[in-house]
Amino acid sequence: MTFESVLKHHQFHPVLDNKYQFGKGLIVDLSPSSDIWNKVNEQHDFSAEIKRQVAEIGAVVEIGSYVEQRMIYQDTDNFSGSESRTLHIGIDLGISAGNCVFAPLEGEVFGFANHQRQGDYGPTIILRHELEGYVFHTLYGHLAASSLNNLQRGQIIKSGESFATIGDSHENGGWASHLHFQIIRDMAEYQNDYPGVVDPIHASFYLKNCPNPNLILKREDLAI
Repeated sequence: MTFESVLKHHQFHPVLDNKYQFGKGLIVDLSPSSDIWNKVNEQHDFSAEIKRQVAEIGAVVEIGSYVEQRMIYQDTDNFSGSESRTLHIGIDLGISAGNCVFAPLEGEVFGFANHQRQGDYGPTIILRHELEGYVFHTLYGHLAASSLNNLQRGQIIKSGESFATIGDSHENGGWASHLHFQIIRDMAEYQNDYPGVVDPIHASFYLKNCPNPNLILKREDLAI
């Protein structure tokens, strides 16, 4: 079977508590054509509008989509380079800070760091996994700083083990509290970091190397 087929047919432990991972979600459209930009002018207004939509449908988790074009990064320190990095290649799961993050399958700590620039990941952990002959990695961004305490490279994390918690905006790169979850096949030269937003000109490479995270999450309201 292909790598994607192996992931699709494997039963993983939830990355978040069941009530969040499989509960009612608000899919937040952050693309340039989204209606939300007609309703908001500032970050505060944006947060208020999201809270209004969450309450309106009774959602328990806010969802940011895989392969979504976003322009929201351009005013942050982390995206001030020459490349037009606008294509989001993970899935964002927005829940309150302090909630636990669980390993979807057994793995080992491949790398970890606190990326503190505005707009970056903040505290980040990358796990390395083996499944049916395939080696791959999962990335967890925007964590609480305490998640990095006492971690060691090569440390074994059991399937279903709580190994991190969601961070607040003061420590997670300046974002509303959420988990950025991403699958990475080949880390190449990266150790403690990997792009979660890329230039669309390189999309074919990154989408092959970073397949749809919903292959692991298995939310019914998201494509696989």
